[in-house]
Amino acid sequence: MTQPLPIHLKTAGLIASLPGDLPLQNVIGVADALLASPVLTVEVALAGNDTAVIHDLCQRAGRKMVVGAQVETQAEAAAALAAGAHFVTTLTWNTAVWETCRQQQTAYLPGIISLMAAEEAQKRGCTLIRLRTGGPDGPAYVTAVRQAQPQLGLVVDAPVNEKTIGAYSRAGATAVFVGQAIFTHPTQPMADIITRARRLQKAWDHHAAGGARFRQNGTTPYEH
Repeated sequence: MTQPLPIHLKTAGLIASLPGDLPLQNVIGVADALLASPVLTVEVALAGNDTAVIHDLCQRAGRKMVVGAQVETQAEAAAALAAGAHFVTTLTWNTAVWETCRQQQTAYLPGIISLMAAEEAQKRGCTLIRLRTGGPDGPAYVTAVRQAQPQLGLVVDAPVNEKTIGAYSRAGATAVFVGQAIFTHPTQPMADIITRARRLQKAWDHHAAGGARFRQNGTTPYEH
């Protein structure tokens, strides 16, 4: 069964990666900065932390932002979904997490390295994967997977900056996870988050085919 997707995952471009231990008093400022950028899709890496950040982001942004969770276990996936997460991702394939997402009809983005694993994920109903790559050959590998699996969305997990992100856009990536290139520390000024996000988004959009984005026409980013 093909998994349903929050619609903005298909055209997100940038997905901001935030730590699960982000102090709650900083969540509102970070959320407002991302909304102003606008970066409308976020993942929170739980890594053993509770789901308060996910809950507070969902409360602050409402339907304007898609909030996902990077988890390690089935228990974390269940807790994240209960807190309001719209999608779940892992760094490697996790059958228990996949089953939880399938039962709750929620998008699951498994971490994938090999083409064989990408094919298997698609057979199991995943329409997007977290393609882990990097280095000088990273964009070429994205192109190779895109050619082999043209119907599979590829969300790249690789170190990126303003100079390298465009290569992944040209290679056919659906989106890219962005961590420290946007968010550097909990007390980072809102203006710095906005500036970094807009520079990265400009570099991505410059190379993106078509460049159509839901944030440009006011369409809500979330649907079941």
